Amino acid sequence: MDVSVENPGGLARRLKVEIPADRVSEAVDAKVKRVGQHAKIPGFRPGKAPLKVLYQRYGAQARQEAAGELVQSAYPEAIEQVELKPAGQPQIELEEFEADQPLAFTASFEVYPEIALTGLDDIKVEKPVTEVTDADVDNTIERIQNQNKTYEAVGRESRDGDQVVIDYVGRIDGEAFEGGTGNDIEVKLGEQQFLPDLERALVGRKAGEQFDVDVSFPDDYGAEDLAGKTASFDVTLKTVNEGKPAEIDAALLQQMGIEEGGVEELKAKVRESLEQEAKHAVDTRVKTEVMDSLYASNPIEVPESMVAQEIERMRKEAMQRMPQEMQQDEEQAKQLLPDEALRENAEKRVALGLLIAEVISEKELELDNDRVTAKMDEVAAGYGDQAEAVKNYYQQNPQLMQGLQAMVMEEQVVDTLLGGATVTEKDTELDELLNANQGNG
Repeated sequence: MDVSVENPGGLARRLKVEIPADRVSEAVDAKVKRVGQHAKIPGFRPGKAPLKVLYQRYGAQARQEAAGELVQSAYPEAIEQVELKPAGQPQIELEEFEADQPLAFTASFEVYPEIALTGLDDIKVEKPVTEVTDADVDNTIERIQNQNKTYEAVGRESRDGDQVVIDYVGRIDGEAFEGGTGNDIEVKLGEQQFLPDLERALVGRKAGEQFDVDVSFPDDYGAEDLAGKTASFDVTLKTVNEGKPAEIDAALLQQMGIEEGGVEELKAKVRESLEQEAKHAVDTRVKTEVMDSLYASNPIEVPESMVAQEIERMRKEAMQRMPQEMQQDEEQAKQLLPDEALRENAEKRVALGLLIAEVISEKELELDNDRVTAKMDEVAAGYGDQAEAVKNYYQQNPQLMQGLQAMVMEEQVVDTLLGGATVTEKDTELDELLNANQGNG
């Protein structure tokens, strides 16, 4: 089998393969004879028709089917012969061929980049050091109380932090429009969850007031028939409610999963949760710095086919994180998140995946199954009484287990790289650490 390789540039390769005529003929003969064993041809008993007759009737189809099977078997042989590592599936161009002639085809694909790791001993990491204080615990409990606040009607003017209840009718050019009418709508002032012009007009009002307000819809508003237009809203403010933080009573404690121990048990549970959150934030920050350093020290070209797959994966992940009513079909998702908006991060993800694989190979790392078990226990612990069921679900789902194993192997890579890194510690307030981690996430 004749095989030659062309390099059009970068990671692209064109593999030209010619399969000898005798191998092609044998494959076509075998295909024709197999069909002939059961073929019903007038004038001949089944399986007794001469080969010449079978070729006249089935030769073209047999050549087509044999060609497909020959390419499928010859491609990996050719790849092994020229010692290439394709990244992704090839595009096959099959040349026309006649009986008793060689079969030629061209396979176009990209190869993995050659990687020579550098800078592994020059990694510098600034590791946050934080302590969960009593003030952190108290602030968190205060946030819990505010998240569960109750509202009571007041007679004063509304202000940020209040909840107001309104009826409204919106009109454009004097005509009410679909979706522009609402009754008993609750709006929390200051949270910017409502149309900005309308929310601003609700501040400084008392219950019972009726007023008009012009509202400008942004050019990129979700409803195309409203985008860029100005509507007039007739508004009735029915109630102004002031929020009061929830009391730490039996009901709130039960909601937090605390049956005994009261406030002290709540504080202990909050402290434990904050410490776990802080540890996760530190680990994430350290991992990010290690990976950023690995990426910066080892610029590599990445296969476009892998980048395209990563872009699709990132787009699907983004859509799945959206509320159900905001999720889009494939074409709408591409308009909302075009390829170019995702390309830079996709290229980085692909490059880091290849670099991590190279570290694993160079350092001869093997998966630590004890760490996999510990990681599964950690994940399952977050489900409380359902922990055992969650672990069983993971163990019975190969895809989930592969994801868990990949996560652990990535942690092993980070630990290995940290072994040769320069690590300095920096005292960090808990809020600063957690807020920065949310920004990175």
